[in-house]
Amino acid sequence: MNRDSSDQPSPLGEEDFALARELTTVRGQRQRFYEKLDSSLKALFSHCEWRITCYSSGLAELVVICPSLTIYKRLPKRSETIHNRFQETVDVKHTRFQLSFPKSLRAFYEHEISWGD
Repeated sequence: MNRDSSDQPSPLGEEDFALARELTTVRGQRQRFYEKLDSSLKALFSHCEWRITCYSSGLAELVVICPSLTIYKRLPKRSETIHNRFQETVDVKHTRFQLSFPKSLRAFYEHEISWGD
């Protein structure tokens, strides 16, 4: 019987553990952010694709992609609330909130805040 080691999974390395920690952190941030939204925003966000990305430069970014123009039109009206909840979720001094409906070039909103050193 031939025991080819290529069929066996390789042991997890430090990179694997670092990635697992990063994914756990991002998942936690996403959950905390969602929990801070009121029920109407949760309903709108449940239809959207959205992500939180934290960069080594200290920037945290919330990107929301809307499935329809109707949903897109509702979210900019609540952008201050959304961005405030996002800032409460991440522990950085530079945040960006982007909102878009990809089928329309005019349906793009971006707000960036940077404060203190």
